[in-house]
Amino acid sequence: MKLSNHSPVAAGLNALLAVFIISSFCLFIAAKKAARVTQDLWRQLGLTQEAADMNINFSFQSGTFQYEGAKNAKDIAMGNRVAVVNQLVAYSKKYMASPKFQSDYLHKWTISKNDWEKRNPDPATFATPVTGESIRIEERQRLEKQLKVAEDGLNSPNPKVKNGAPYAIENTKKQIAALEDPNNAVVKRKLDEAARMAAAQQKQYLEAKHVFDSSHPKDPAGLVKIRLQEILNKTVDIDYAAELKDGYNGKKVFVNPAYERKPVEWKLAFRAGKAATDAIRAAAVQWLKELKITADVKRSKGNTEIASNSIDTGD
Repeated sequence: MKLSNHSPVAAGLNALLAVFIISSFCLFIAAKKAARVTQDLWRQLGLTQEAADMNINFSFQSGTFQYEGAKNAKDIAMGNRVAVVNQLVAYSKKYMASPKFQSDYLHKWTISKNDWEKRNPDPATFATPVTGESIRIEERQRLEKQLKVAEDGLNSPNPKVKNGAPYAIENTKKQIAALEDPNNAVVKRKLDEAARMAAAQQKQYLEAKHVFDSSHPKDPAGLVKIRLQEILNKTVDIDYAAELKDGYNGKKVFVNPAYERKPVEWKLAFRAGKAATDAIRAAAVQWLKELKITADVKRSKGNTEIASNSIDTGD
């Protein structure tokens, strides 16, 4: 995932900003109307409600960190970070369940799907069906043109062309007549080639569709699951005792070069500290469990309705 920030203070953001970034990207969706406690939270981070909405929604939808304007995050005490995480979790869960969020997400999903389908149309919807008869027609047209060229060769001033014309005419007429054979080898070969090409195009389309569907679930809970799992995968095995040293332009870097190659989420979790990161991970695990329970209930309810509708009541 890329890290996006248009603020000039980006280099100076430290541990608490990391908490906010991780939280906003992986766990949290902004609401348009916030409770007083949440308004206080945005003030602590140095954000307006509008900026928080924009940053978090952009991060959630795109998978790219956006945290412009969180200028006060670095000033929040280490001991308050877990509380900040917990407030964000409660706030975000409430908003995600709201009709407003569900409606907004479905609207964006529809736009994305329509755009994808325009760029990746299903070959089956526009490809002209290839049949043995269509190949015969195409081959006959090609051979008739070839025959005309051969017949014109009878009057050619070039002795080689003129002498070879009778054989070319006879051979071409045989090929035209052979097209009527239902087992014509040329027709069969071209039919097989067309089938392989159509299958390859359809396979490519279905693979692209699978990638789109996996990264753009219609149910917003599906995207939340993806974001939650991403952060769990990228914040595992954090070495909180890792040593830092001065790097270029006063920036702190890891002494261990392998840590410098870690994902940005891993580094942000290190700066956030163990307590805050553990709180984020625990919240992610719990939320995933809740989403699974909700999905299981919906699935069970759907199966019950299907079974009920399939019962034959008779007269």
